[in-house]
Amino acid sequence: MRTLLSTRRATFYRLVRQADELSSKWLEDVLKDKTRNSGHFSALARLACLRILVCRDYGINSPSGLPYPQRKKAVRAALGI
Repeated sequence: MRTLLSTRRATFYRLVRQADELSSKWLEDVLKDKTRNSGHFSALARLACLRILVCRDYGINSPSGLPYPQRKKAVRAALGI
C-alpha cells in the first residue's frame, strides 16, 4: 500500500535536504537570531536546521548513545535557544 506524504511533511524533508548542504556555523547563526532572520525563516525551516545540527552532534561531548529528544535538548542548550 502506497501512502502520500502531507504537504507539510514533504516541505520539511525538502528543507532538511537543503539544510544538510549548509555549514554548521551558518545553521547555528540562523537558530541564534532572535528576530527569526527578519521573518525570512519559517518555524519549519528553523526546525530543519535544528534537525541537521542534532544529527551532526553539534555542541555535545558524547551524544552517540542518547535518544533523539535528549540530543535535541542538549543542542538547544548549547545554542542557548
